[in-house]
Amino acid sequence: MLAGAGFVLLGVSAALMAYEALFRPGPELVVSTDDGIEVVRLPLRTDPTWEVRWTHSVAGIVVRDIFAWRDERMLLTDTLTPQLDVAGLGHIPGRGDLRDDGEGGYWIAEIDEPIAGGSYVLRVGSERAPTVLVHGAREFDLTSTHSGQRLRLEVRVP
Repeated sequence: MLAGAGFVLLGVSAALMAYEALFRPGPELVVSTDDGIEVVRLPLRTDPTWEVRWTHSVAGIVVRDIFAWRDERMLLTDTLTPQLDVAGLGHIPGRGDLRDDGEGGYWIAEIDEPIAGGSYVLRVGSERAPTVLVHGAREFDLTSTHSGQRLRLEVRVP
């Protein structure tokens, strides 16, 4: 009789652990100002990737930097750009795989570069060179609310 009770307790324990893992809060991308004021908070449990879409202030081209939360680290995974010969843009051999993006531009894939210090700081562009945060189908126009300001992107794990 006791052996059977032990199996039941093991089953209940496993079910509780599975339930807790399923409903435990997961990692969240938090965007905040230098003052610590939260601008955006996004759950990353089901989609651990996001994009910072920004316009180059001189060339006027839109660049897409793609990030992921993987293995408890924030990574820059890919960059897509219509041009590589613009100041600050380009491909460094050994840092990702340079590919055709299928639209006449360039895709630097599989960069998988850890973000130093675990948070990414960006200067939000002006109306002429906007910055947009994209997560899944949601877009957050950072320029409309924080033009010219520094914002910090970090992943918080409860």
